[in-house]
Amino acid sequence: MEPLDQRSPMTGLKLAATAATAVAMMIGPGAVAGDAASAPLAASASCAGAISWDKASRYIGRTATVRGRVAGTRYASSSNGAPTFLNLGVDYPSSRRFTVVIWGRNRSNFGTPERRYRGRVICVRGLVRAYRGLPEIHASSRSQIAFA
Repeated sequence: MEPLDQRSPMTGLKLAATAATAVAMMIGPGAVAGDAASAPLAASASCAGAISWDKASRYIGRTATVRGRVAGTRYASSSNGAPTFLNLGVDYPSSRRFTVVIWGRNRSNFGTPERRYRGRVICVRGLVRAYRGLPEIHASSRSQIAFA
């Protein structure tokens, strides 16, 4: 193999295409090149640098990956926005919980999240927000949540 600084631009493109193919193979069929949001990520990649659910309040206003066991779920189909709640660490109504909110308009991206994730350890990536003083992330794409 040639030293990096002597490669032609075409060699770099070939290497990039090979890397993209390898990534597509890891994340599975149906992924569109350049569209990371369309496919689930490998747990090791999506959980890298994750913080525990009980430390999430320290990250309000920042993007973070939060890890924890889904202690309880609820699909509030008749509530405004039809949210699905995934409570990490401890379940509602505890004020110590961390919540993943999936709004009704995005629910089809997750199937039936209240069943899919219940009792599982997951990592979720997104902007950590505060709602009534409690930390939460709004998930709109399945690629934001990975099993740990």
